[in-house]
Amino acid sequence: MNVLKIMGAALLLLFVLNVVSLGLLLRLNRPHDQPNRPSAAAEFLMHELKFSPVQRDYYQQLIKQHRSKIRAIEAQRTELRHALFAGIAQNDTAALAGLRQLEGKTEWVTFQHFQAVRRLSNVEQKQRFDHIIQEVMRKMGAHERRHPQGLQHH
Repeated sequence: MNVLKIMGAALLLLFVLNVVSLGLLLRLNRPHDQPNRPSAAAEFLMHELKFSPVQRDYYQQLIKQHRSKIRAIEAQRTELRHALFAGIAQNDTAALAGLRQLEGKTEWVTFQHFQAVRRLSNVEQKQRFDHIIQEVMRKMGAHERRHPQGLQHH
């Protein structure tokens, strides 16, 4: 009987350690939870535009501002999604309009962010920016598919 209790306790301990380890692993692999770490899209952009150290610092501030705005939108989106699905029994779709509006707001915030990045650039960098922006957006889209709760992004 003592052996069974010890085995049970050991099994429970191993289970708890596995859950904690998986939780930490998943948390550490989410770039949007690491505000000082640029995303692949941001790294690509800085590298391709050959930003100076001053430009990089300013760009990091732009990224922080963008992430903050996107997080606020994501919080609103989460609330609206809960409201939408809470109203499923009553066929209440009122939250859909708000969700559509937030999608547009997300796109606008991202558009403004890249306008600011372009303004940060010198003439040569602006020309390069204009050529690579679609690639940057593709990279951001790949990030969003891996991390569907928002941008980011960068």
